[in-house]
Amino acid sequence: MKKFLFFLLITVAAKAQLSSKAEVVLVTVAPGKELHSAFGHTILWINDPTTGIDRAYSYGTFDFNTENFYLKFLMGTLPYTISVHSMQDEFNYNLQYEKRGMIAQKLELDSLQKNAILQDLETNLLPENREYAYKFFYDNCSTRIRDMIEKNAPGKYLWHANPTLEGKSYRDWMNKYLAPNSWVTLGMNLALGTPSNVKATAAQSCYLPDNLAAATNLSKGLSSNPVSLFDAEAVDIKGFDFTGPYVILSLLTLLVGFLSFKNAFPFAADLALFTVIGLLAWFIFFLGTATNHEVMAYNPASLMLFPLNFPLVIWFARNPVKWKFYIHMVTVFSVIGIIWCGVQFWPMIFVGLPIFIRLCRLSFIKK
Repeated sequence: MKKFLFFLLITVAAKAQLSSKAEVVLVTVAPGKELHSAFGHTILWINDPTTGIDRAYSYGTFDFNTENFYLKFLMGTLPYTISVHSMQDEFNYNLQYEKRGMIAQKLELDSLQKNAILQDLETNLLPENREYAYKFFYDNCSTRIRDMIEKNAPGKYLWHANPTLEGKSYRDWMNKYLAPNSWVTLGMNLALGTPSNVKATAAQSCYLPDNLAAATNLSKGLSSNPVSLFDAEAVDIKGFDFTGPYVILSLLTLLVGFLSFKNAFPFAADLALFTVIGLLAWFIFFLGTATNHEVMAYNPASLMLFPLNFPLVIWFARNPVKWKFYIHMVTVFSVIGIIWCGVQFWPMIFVGLPIFIRLCRLSFIKK
């Protein structure tokens, strides 16, 4: 019965025609504190006071109660959907719970364009259409709305006139929203492969809601001046994090270097170091080869950390002389990987330095 009513409501809305007073509004929600909201959010709001239509559409929503949620999220198979609420509900949620600012831009569209957008959105809401495969860089809450506007109002976006949205890679844009000395930032960059280093065009950079808002504001007669629905609370800027990766990994590197120089690095320490690094390398290799996350493919971090370090450490740490060829080979791979990773995102070097130093020391052990 509930499914029937849901389908009926969508069908009625899809056939509805907007009046001359209807507005289509691009709403940009500021970044939040949690990782899943760190990059902001985009809403397309259709408001028609004459017909009573008040529908705020969001792409990129998901259900934490999905069966095998974490496994599907890891594999890139978690179903994402389009959802719709009233704008008042969206406003209250962001004001009271998320404390995230909201900016509205009324789109200057004609009646045909407004109705076409409404029909497309309602078609996407149909049960057979509402789920889709989310792609962080290529198909998210912002890109879907960008494409919706471009499809129904072609030529409005002047991408060539947006030089501030060009010149950065997908990775660079992402890192603008992440704390530099953060384990999350380091982990996300370690997981990303070479596709994330592609220079994004002005249109492609609009995978970020703020960029889409900027492009809309600079478009050709598409948007009126942005209006703040409310401002987010000022965020306290945190000082340097002494428990972040820069400090912890630097100390680990110094410790490994000191003990190696003193020939005081025990077998158990080698076993622990190479096991942790090897398992991390296997995980990165798995993300790039066995999941649907294509942006994690061709990852030089696998070369820097090298998966075979585990389980082979069990043997070569006992007698590195017998494993000289392997150690020399992995040292070369480590050098290439460190340089490559450093070009992509230099803090990743911190992860590779401890094992690189240890490999160099093992390479010089003689009978």
